[in-house]
Amino acid sequence: MQYSVDKGKMDEIYADVALIRTALSENVQSLELLSSPLKKVADKKLFLNTVFGKSVSSLTMDFVNFVAEKERVDILDEILRVYQSLYKQQKGIRSAQITTAQELSEEKKTEFTKTLKSKLNAEVEAVFQVNPSIIGGIIVCVDGKQTDCSVARQLAEIEKALTA
Repeated sequence: MQYSVDKGKMDEIYADVALIRTALSENVQSLELLSSPLKKVADKKLFLNTVFGKSVSSLTMDFVNFVAEKERVDILDEILRVYQSLYKQQKGIRSAQITTAQELSEEKKTEFTKTLKSKLNAEVEAVFQVNPSIIGGIIVCVDGKQTDCSVARQLAEIEKALTA
C-alpha cells in the first residue's frame, strides 16, 4: 500500500485490483489453475501476464508476478481484498450493503447513496442486493453495523410478542 502511495498510483492500482478480483471471481477455472500445486510458477505467471498484462499498470503486474514467484497465488484474492480495504480506509470511504425486497431503480440507488453520504459525512461505496424474503422495507449494513427495517423482521417480532 505504502509503495503505491509513494508512487502516486494508489487510485490506479485500486482500479487494477478491482478488475483482477472481478475477473478471477467470474472465472472459477482461473482460480483452480492458479491454486493448483501441480502447475509450475512459470505457467501461472504466463497465464496472469496473458490475461492481465495489457489491462493493468506495470506496477500492479510487477506485484502480481512477485506474488506468483513467491508461490502465493493461491491467496492472491485475499491479498487484493486487503489492499482494497486499506485503500478505503486511507481514503475515508465507508462500505454499505443495502438489501431490498425488489430491485431499486438507478435513480433510487443514487438518491439513497447520496443520503448515506450526507448522514455519514463520508464517501460511501454502496452495494445493492435484492432479497425477496425480507418482504419489504430495507436492511442497511455500514461497516459491519446492521440496521434491519425489513417487514420480515417486524413480523418476526410481532410473532415473538404474541407467543411469549
